[in-house]
Amino acid sequence: MTSPSSESWVGPEAELEGVGRVHALENLLQLSDRIMSLEAELAQVSTVRVLTPTEQLDAEQQLIAMRASLPWRVGRVVTIPLRVVRRMLRRNSNR
Repeated sequence: MTSPSSESWVGPEAELEGVGRVHALENLLQLSDRIMSLEAELAQVSTVRVLTPTEQLDAEQQLIAMRASLPWRVGRVVTIPLRVVRRMLRRNSNR
């Protein structure tokens, strides 16, 4: 997060006079508020949610059920040629 410095920032609005300066300063204040709100939102979103053991077990069971389903198995068979070609291209590019 950003921390306010003891020095005041001097930008192009310092050269403006009257109403133009007021609008520029108001814009700067709005941008500062927006930055602070986005930083707070980022801090809130970036917290990692840990699954409880029950939720993790449920998610694993759903994954097993999905991989056992007919659409999953058909999709895997259909995409085998593409996966083989992609793997061969990766091996050749790493050499």
